Amino acid sequence: MTKEKTEISNATPFENYTDSNGNLKRYLNLALKNTRDILKTLLPKISYEVRNMINFHLEKTKGQVQTNNSKKAINEKAIREHLYSIVGYNRKEEENGAFEIVVYRAIKLGRMMVDYPKEFSVDTKENKIYVMDKIATPQIVVKKQGQKSNTEKEENTSEKLVEVNTGTIDRVFRVKYGGGSSKGSKTKDAQAIANNFKSISKAFLNGLDKLLSLSSKKKVEFFDLVDEEVHDNLSNILTLMNSDAYTDMRNFSVDYEVSINGKDVIKKDTNKKIA
Repeated sequence: MTKEKTEISNATPFENYTDSNGNLKRYLNLALKNTRDILKTLLPKISYEVRNMINFHLEKTKGQVQTNNSKKAINEKAIREHLYSIVGYNRKEEENGAFEIVVYRAIKLGRMMVDYPKEFSVDTKENKIYVMDKIATPQIVVKKQGQKSNTEKEENTSEKLVEVNTGTIDRVFRVKYGGGSSKGSKTKDAQAIANNFKSISKAFLNGLDKLLSLSSKKKVEFFDLVDEEVHDNLSNILTLMNSDAYTDMRNFSVDYEVSINGKDVIKKDTNKKIA
């Protein structure tokens, strides 16, 4: 009896919550055993329970002196390890990538619902994820009729909640927890691209090579780097690379050079001898 009481008193808030609330364990078990459509059907439910578990932890530790161990208890790694442990998942014995992705994104969404409750929400009955419009889509593309350049981007100011797909979670999480860009930094980034495209192209090549490696090895880290917007950008890049415009650009690079005045371009003299 004394031993049992000692074990209970040493239990963490996460353990106390999951011992008395069976929903999180039940949903995690479903996610572990069923790989079909689990992102769509179970992620909202698991993220909702993760949110509740974090809030439970915060309530139980309110007013306590924060130590390194107590601070670590709320971090993503600690939560992930706890979720794995309550269903006995051991990735070294039998890796389940689909299950890991669900847990990975559920933790992110759960944290954002705790930190930004007005901006993130889920419907656990309809299995839908909602994000504040201006967070999900910071800019809106506006089309103008009758103009040569008929599209422009406007800042989205809408604060209504809109339904999003699961891939949006990764992108907005990076924005919220370090990875977002302000207007000032966007201007600075644009200038960096203009001034140093050689470095940008090399970084893109290295980044693409990393994505290909992660996907071939089926690593969960892949989904922290790639979402629907990235795939759209890569598709557009592929289209450009296969276009006549790219061929013309390459030919321009080969056939022309900067004139001696530094302001004009002239056709290269192929008969010119190099000393």
